[in-house]
Parts: sequence; structure tokens; C-alpha cells
Amino acid sequence: MVYGLLIHSVDSSQTLHFSIFYTPEGNDSNKKTRQQSIMRRILQEHLFQKHSGDQTTSMKSKAPDDADWLFRFASDSKGTAQIGMDYTEGILRLQASSLFQYPKLVVWKQVEKVVYTLVCEPLDNPLLASNFLTYFVHELSDHFRKGGNIVDEVGARPDEVLVILNFLLPGGQLLFANIHLCKHLKGQIAQMLAQKA
Repeated sequence: MVYGLLIHSVDSSQTLHFSIFYTPEGNDSNKKTRQQSIMRRILQEHLFQKHSGDQTTSMKSKAPDDADWLFRFASDSKGTAQIGMDYTEGILRLQASSLFQYPKLVVWKQVEKVVYTLVCEPLDNPLLASNFLTYFVHELSDHFRKGGNIVDEVGARPDEVLVILNFLLPGGQLLFANIHLCKHLKGQIAQMLAQKA
């Protein structure tokens, strides 16, 4: 089961746009400290990748055929990846501490200036978590594309983010998803959001 999800800025470990925790421990009195600790750790990892040059080199050398499927399903109708897009990702472990009773697995993706972070239990499947984040980022950008800046839209309409999460991550459970399930969920999300409007 997923421990929590955060959407935050890559520029600062103080700028949180959205968060949800699925466990009582995640929602206790240390919630803000826990969020900042996770964001700080991801910011360190992001800066390491950015300054080491390994991630940038490997992303620029990818051909559009090999690009992450998020960018193949991007909004443009050509279905090609946007080479040169600001993008980093990673998986890291948080050890048990005063903030976490048990170790956690953190899967994150940074697209443009926004980091999408999924905090999982140590035995959760990191590939499923990564696939979820890819689809979640795509769904958010597709839904909020009309409104302009995704960060402003997520902050202004968190209820719509919760609707999307209700289908993609029901009760904090990662789903085995293929393209057919993704299309079905996308239709259900659109229908639910249309009812809301």
C-alpha cells in the first residue's frame, strides 16, 4: 500500500503544492516535518543528477522510440517525445527514523519545475509505482492543460486531483495497468469530472 503522495517544487524544499497520506502515521503531528524531509531528500537527489550530467546525457541521447511512455502519449497528436524537456527521476530509500517507523521506498519524477513523489512501503513494486507516476503526471497535465500553469491549477482545484487519484490509486493501492485499463480509467475520470462541473 502506498504511504503517501506529494506534488512539490523542484526549486525549494519548502514549496508543497499537494499532499495526501494514506496511513495514520503519515497524518500525525509530524506531518509537516515529514513532508519537508522527503522534499529535501528529493531535492538533493535531483541536484546530484542534474550536476553529475549522467541523467541529462542519457535523456538527450534517447531516441523518441525509447522515450518514457508519458511523453509518447503527450498531448500533441504526433505522439513523439519532447527531447530536451526538463526531466529527472529516481528511486531512493528512507531509513526508519523518528519520522518513519519502518523504511520507505520513494519513487519520484520531476517534469519541468514540478516533482511528483510517491512514498511506498519497502515491499511495494517500484516499477508499478513508477508506471503510476508516469500515468498520473500525464493525466494531470492533460486535465489541467486548459487552465495554464499546472502548479496553480493543482493548488486551486485539489478536489479534482483527489478525483483523479481515486481512480488511479484507489485507497492507496497500486494497480497493474495496461493501456486498455488506462483508457478505461481516463474515460471514468473524465465522466466524473464532467459531473462535478
